[in-house]
Amino acid sequence: MTTEQRAFFELVKAGLWGTTADVSAFDIHTDWSRLYKYGKSQTLLGIMLDGIQTLPAELRPERGLYLRWCAFVLQIEERNKKLNREIDNLYKLLRADGVEPVLLKGQGAARNYRNPLHRQCGDIDIYIGKRNFERVNRLLEQDGQEALEVCVKHSAYNWHDVSVENHRILAQMEDPTADRHLQRNIASWHGTDKMVRWELDGCEIVVPPVEFDALFLLQHAVHHLFNLGIGFRQICDWACLLHHNREQLDRALAARELKALGLDRASRIFGALAVKYLGLDEADLPLPFDAKDEADCDWLFDEIWGSGNFGKFDARRTTRPKGYWRGKWHTFTSIVGRNRKLRRVAPAEVFWTPIMRIVNLVWAQSYLRFGNHKA
Repeated sequence: MTTEQRAFFELVKAGLWGTTADVSAFDIHTDWSRLYKYGKSQTLLGIMLDGIQTLPAELRPERGLYLRWCAFVLQIEERNKKLNREIDNLYKLLRADGVEPVLLKGQGAARNYRNPLHRQCGDIDIYIGKRNFERVNRLLEQDGQEALEVCVKHSAYNWHDVSVENHRILAQMEDPTADRHLQRNIASWHGTDKMVRWELDGCEIVVPPVEFDALFLLQHAVHHLFNLGIGFRQICDWACLLHHNREQLDRALAARELKALGLDRASRIFGALAVKYLGLDEADLPLPFDAKDEADCDWLFDEIWGSGNFGKFDARRTTRPKGYWRGKWHTFTSIVGRNRKLRRVAPAEVFWTPIMRIVNLVWAQSYLRFGNHKA
């Protein structure tokens, strides 16, 4: 790691686990503007600010940048509070119509953090299932909103100034055999007392069992890694879940499921990454890693560091051309090119990705053209 990268991860580790950042990583020459830029690209400014609080005053950023940093984190806090309120409103709307949504990722992942309000949030993802998919779409459209996106897995709405994704399919593997196993896993707990209930600002929320979340957050990160890229926030989400639930998680069960899904190699590489760079306790991992996994994690480090959150900061990315089909072809060829070098993470997923991209595009076009009765 460079000197600046070492300082970056000292702040992240201190923010994640409540430890004290190693002061030897900082001095009067520390480039705080660059660290701020890194934190923004990895969407970890809130976690880093918690780490900054552990430094002596003389090693902290200069006043102007520090105040700008604090102001940005206050915006993160306010956005999280708004999402929490809208989750409450969403649950009230759907439960009044007899629908019980399952909250995915997002605020559900934030509950595993030491300071949930400092996790930079995104949208609200709920799993409904295929039977109630159209019903919930109509409920979301009551406020006059039209769907921003419809794909094989979900529809997306701008609802009360937040993005809501209504999932008919919770998650999907590209490898058909692995996907069948994944769907059986979901069916085994969805709608049963295996679902976890917890309170979010006075609202009872339903989330998946922790063993499922342990593989789902990893699968979701791998999916985005293969498509556009990920930042270290996705690794932090997985690491915090493993650590926060270390007493409850059945690691043997999680390990079996990861192997059944073909994600055991990804689990070992991501695990090595979380231990080496984020300071996660190796005992929290569902699968141990070896020397080869450590070498692969260093390679993956460079990929994540260079791409940033969902690949938005990747200088290698080319501009998507205008036009629907030209844009689709650009995305398709970009993904195929990325996956050639990512096959070591999940080989079967890489093999099936281009095939399933075409299948899912056909589904979406059928849905948009003919409606649910044909799709």
